[in-house]
Formats: sequence, C-alpha cells, structure tokens
Amino acid sequence: MRIVESLGIKEPSEASLLTLSIIDFINTLDEWEFVDKLSKAIFLHTNLSGVRVMTKNCIKIIGKARGKQLIFDSENIKIHVYYDNENRQDLSFVNYVSVIAELHLRNIYKHTEITKLAFYDELTGAFTRTAGMRFLESACESVKRSGRKAYLTFIDIDNLKTFNDTYGHKAGDEILREFAQACLSNMRRNDLLVRYGGDEFLLFIDSERPDVLIDRIIHSSPVTFSFGIIDIDSRSLDELIRRADEKMYEMKYQRKEKASKQL
Repeated sequence: MRIVESLGIKEPSEASLLTLSIIDFINTLDEWEFVDKLSKAIFLHTNLSGVRVMTKNCIKIIGKARGKQLIFDSENIKIHVYYDNENRQDLSFVNYVSVIAELHLRNIYKHTEITKLAFYDELTGAFTRTAGMRFLESACESVKRSGRKAYLTFIDIDNLKTFNDTYGHKAGDEILREFAQACLSNMRRNDLLVRYGGDEFLLFIDSERPDVLIDRIIHSSPVTFSFGIIDIDSRSLDELIRRADEKMYEMKYQRKEKASKQL
C-alpha cells in the first residue's frame, strides 16, 4: 500500500482497485508479459473502448480505437486510451497505473541488463563459460533422454595471437565479434554458442546434419577456424569437450602438415 499512499490516493475504493490492478502486472520481469498484463489490467478495470500500450520492444492493443484519445506518455512507456464518454475516475486510474508501470518497467530493463551481463559474453554475444556450461549440461541431458541426434563442436580461431600481435587486440576483438555473429546469425533456436576461452568456442548443434551449419559459418566467417565435432552420447560433458578438443587439434595439425608440404 505504500506505493498507493505515495500517489496521494485517499479514497479506499480507488486504492483497492489500483492495488488489485497492479498485482496483475507487477509480478513479472518479462517485458512482453508485462505489457500484456498491463493492457489487460487497464481495459478490464475501466470502461474504456480501447487501450494501446507501447514500450521500445513491445506493443499490445485491446478493444477498439474509437472516440476520443488520450495519451499517457512517460520515459519508457506510452499508454493510449480511447473512450466515448469521459470518465474522470477511469482517466485518474490510468494516470496512477502509468506511473507505477513506468517504475516497474525500469526495474525490468535493469533486470534484463544484469541477466545479460551474467549470461552473455559482452564482446561476442555468446554465452559466458559459466552460464554456457550449465546450458550445455541441460542440452546434453535432453539429447540423451530423447535419443535424438545432436553434436558438440569445439572451435578454435586460427592464428588469432599472430593477428593480435600484428594488428592489435582491438582489431582482434573485432574478429572475435564478427566470428561469433557469423555463428549466431546461422544457428537455429535450439543451438548454443559458448565462449569457452579467449579464441575458443563450444557450439551445440541440435541437428542430424551439423555439416550444414558448419558450412554456413565457414562461408560467413571473416576468419578461418579449426574445429572438432563429436556426437553427443552417454559420455559426460567434460569427456565430450575433451574429445572434441582432440579432434580440433587433429584438424589443425593436418592443415599445418598440408601447408608445409606445399612449401
């Protein structure tokens, strides 16, 4: 009730209605769910003809855009309401709700940013090693339970250290960013990309044809890379990573041998 009191609401019935409505949307930290519940709360607790709620990423429209229009505009959210006959209680209610909604949306954005910092590598957009290993464990267990085919790929970008020494780490960071984007833009929803080390990545491919994704990445990548693919079976994740790593080094060795013979 402290939020209600801070808004200067004195009528018990008005306070009760506002408290009831904000419970509908204040318990979620998902932006789309928040917008959906907010628009429904406004529409269901008023006599408005229609409601449109907009944030920078979402929009929800309920009812009809007819009659007069009034916009409640704040930093991160716009609420358009439509009505045939002006009802001051309804408009006052929407005004109070819009203030609370703006405050909660800021919390959602802060939570989203913190989540990104915890789960995603800031440079590449891949999962961090800590978060990624948890997701890989879960994905591998799902594959084992279902019996479907999926693969783990260990990737190492070729000669990145030499590139950094020649052109600087800033240029090297850009290579890492572009390579990760080449992966992410070609991956399907259930695939996972994890930044395992400086220039090493783990790629979970939820498909019977891992070569299709690898070929797309090769053609999209700004740099060459070595990789080892292993099918996910009953072995532990650590063992799968170790074996995929070995296969990656086998490829790297074979390439060096081939290059030396061509000299």
